[in-house]
Amino acid sequence: MTTPAFTSSLRLEPLLPRHRGLLLTMFEDQRVWTYLDGSPADAEKTTTRFIDAAELSRSATGLGIWTAFLRADSADGRLPSGTFVGIGGVRTLSADLWNLGLSIAPTAWGRGYATELATAAVNAAQVSFPNRTVTARTLTKNAGSERALISAGLRVVWRGPSAAHPGEEARILADRQPRGSELEWLIHAS
Repeated sequence: MTTPAFTSSLRLEPLLPRHRGLLLTMFEDQRVWTYLDGSPADAEKTTTRFIDAAELSRSATGLGIWTAFLRADSADGRLPSGTFVGIGGVRTLSADLWNLGLSIAPTAWGRGYATELATAAVNAAQVSFPNRTVTARTLTKNAGSERALISAGLRVVWRGPSAAHPGEEARILADRQPRGSELEWLIHAS
């Protein structure tokens, strides 16, 4: 994932420090925090964390987080070519697990871009490391992400109370059944 990749609608570039301003703007939007732990006050810290995680994963495995941009104007003409759509991709959780994460800019919600980005990430992970399980964690209230992840080839392998978000129900999705110890770790991190 060190060079741009493409889906039918998106140009995917490796997430780099030069994308900091785009991420800050996205993470300063209160709507994004509906599905994340924190608030717009955490935008700077969250941006730094994503950029650092992308670089660490990319240097260790060649895969990491992408920054997604529209290749052409959206079908309804409301989003021009080159519009920042969001970020997503896989990063290493362990020697045997990937974590697929997505964060889509609210202006791009509901247009299928999360599914395209998730599908590209699953495909890249499965081609590069076919024996490593691709996982994703989401809260039940984030039905759009769950639909995108299922459309990308993942399936729900666990549902229950979130350890990280008390009072919320979580889902763990994967492209195959994680081993017992892996699933236990994912449950405690969800």
